[in-house]
Amino acid sequence: MKSLYLVAGLVMLTALPTLSQADIYKWKDKDGVTRYSDTPPPSNIKLENIGTKKVLKPTGKEPLLVVNDDHPASTPPQPLPTQEFTSVSAEETAAKLRQQTAEVEKKNKQEKEAQAKLNAENCRAAKANLASYVQGGRVYKMNDKGEREYLDDAGLKQGADKARAEVAKFCN
Repeated sequence: MKSLYLVAGLVMLTALPTLSQADIYKWKDKDGVTRYSDTPPPSNIKLENIGTKKVLKPTGKEPLLVVNDDHPASTPPQPLPTQEFTSVSAEETAAKLRQQTAEVEKKNKQEKEAQAKLNAENCRAAKANLASYVQGGRVYKMNDKGEREYLDDAGLKQGADKARAEVAKFCN
């Protein structure tokens, strides 16, 4: 039993350094100044991922983040105010981030389950409609007055075609 804990601990220790590696991006802003960051630039800017030496191509989509460079290239950027960050605040931030991620994943899972349930119900209804048209006999629809209107051969064919399309749409 102790050897199992030892092996698990060793696996976790060997995997830990890979979790802390971050990508570093290099790009040139609108003024031609080379920028380095751990967050990617807007999507319309050609960038280079320093960590993998792989040149990434722009997606052509609208920028997610607009680069506002209020400082000319010759003026050095102002230093950020110094703040002491403790490991407690970093841990709290990480915990909040994990909680938000878990909530988003839970919401997405619920939405997917609801969509799957709706598709299953639509599939059952489409198959039942198709069975009604295929088995033959007298098929009717209710009109606005609440009276039965029996379908002729053309109406049966049209209804069966529509039911087949619904089966193809919802039962994949």
